[in-house]
Amino acid sequence: MKPRARRRWWIASALALAALVAAGSCSSFGPPDMSRVFDGQTPPQELRVSLDAGRELRAWATGLEHGPLVLLIHGSPGRWNDFAYVMTDERLAARAKLVSVDRLGWGGSSAGGLEPSMREQARALAQLLRSLAEHRPAVVVGHSLGGPVAAQLAMDAPELVDALVLVAPSVDPELETPTWFQQIGRTRLVRAILPDVLRLADDEIRPLRADLEQMAPRWRELRLPLFVQQGFDDALVPAANADFVERVATNAALVVERLPDQGHLIPWERPAELAELILRALDAADAPRGR
Repeated sequence: MKPRARRRWWIASALALAALVAAGSCSSFGPPDMSRVFDGQTPPQELRVSLDAGRELRAWATGLEHGPLVLLIHGSPGRWNDFAYVMTDERLAARAKLVSVDRLGWGGSSAGGLEPSMREQARALAQLLRSLAEHRPAVVVGHSLGGPVAAQLAMDAPELVDALVLVAPSVDPELETPTWFQQIGRTRLVRAILPDVLRLADDEIRPLRADLEQMAPRWRELRLPLFVQQGFDDALVPAANADFVERVATNAALVVERLPDQGHLIPWERPAELAELILRALDAADAPRGR
């Protein structure tokens, strides 16, 4: 093969691998089209919270103005609109104030750069919850990488969280090993042509296993209603993560819902089922306190 042809072959191969990595490693691949989701409805209102470290956390709110709170936390990469279909569910919007956040390092909360620490992500979200303290009970929902962030928040600030809903959560440290497409994506050739958002997602995911190992003995601290929703056909986060929660969350009131023929993108592929589970979490969070 001539040098020029070889070079073209390598470029074409790298582009194909980059496309494969993008399709396989992105927890927010193809989020809802915002121009359609809220068409004819009152658009969500932006919330801004100044953090202790001088950063700013942004979120968007809709639903019942003076109702209980549902906080929605996206994965990596991602943005608040990953939960747009859930936020337009009529039953849920009539029951609670729905707040979907851009996590630190993403979207409107990107100023200051990436924040891969679970503890720092949880600390920022705790400040958001404190700014909305009049809305109780509070149900925290986390999808994909947002799952361990939500769990960390409940572990570090249990007084702020009345129930948890973990959706296809990356929580088992033993399962947090790089996939073959992530390993390819980390090679110099492919990484150089990946979109910035995928490089940032990979940088955020790399230290996840160490954080999950630190969290592992703390799952028994959770003494609240805990709901897990997991697809059987999830190619990004193994379905065995739900089994892990069953093993370690021994003091939680646990409900695990496994969805057949379902992959990773539950918030916009099965929003009605997710909304139903959040409604159940609101009921469970409300009952023990007699509200």
